Amino acid sequence: MRLAVLAFLAVLAAGCSSGGTPDAGADELSRQAQALIPEAAEVVDVTEGACVQLDGNTACARIFLTSDGDEGERADELVRTAKAAGWEVARRERMGGGTSIVLEREGYRAIAAVWTTPCPEGEADEACADEIQVIEDF
Repeated sequence: MRLAVLAFLAVLAAGCSSGGTPDAGADELSRQAQALIPEAAEVVDVTEGACVQLDGNTACARIFLTSDGDEGERADELVRTAKAAGWEVARRERMGGGTSIVLEREGYRAIAAVWTTPCPEGEADEACADEIQVIEDF
């Protein structure tokens, strides 16, 4: 199921960029991504670099995080955090493996996957953590 959601997010993200060289500095991209982390969440990993699934290998920041609560609670908290940081919810869709959330703000787009089944306690890694990808929106 997670592969289907990831495939959906990759296709969705591919439509978000027209390619080209990113204009945002890595520090600003990282700052935008960090603003989306709910206060109660634990960051498992942060990666920055090119998102190869996007046209032109656009620069992106990927955050993997875990927190308590069921899928709906975690998605709601992510949305609240995003809105408080000035982001708008462009789309929120419940899918078979979790919830897909697309967020926008001037110059940026974020795609989040909040999984139905969270990581087992004490075993959090990128394979089971919720994920947020932030890119410069062209």
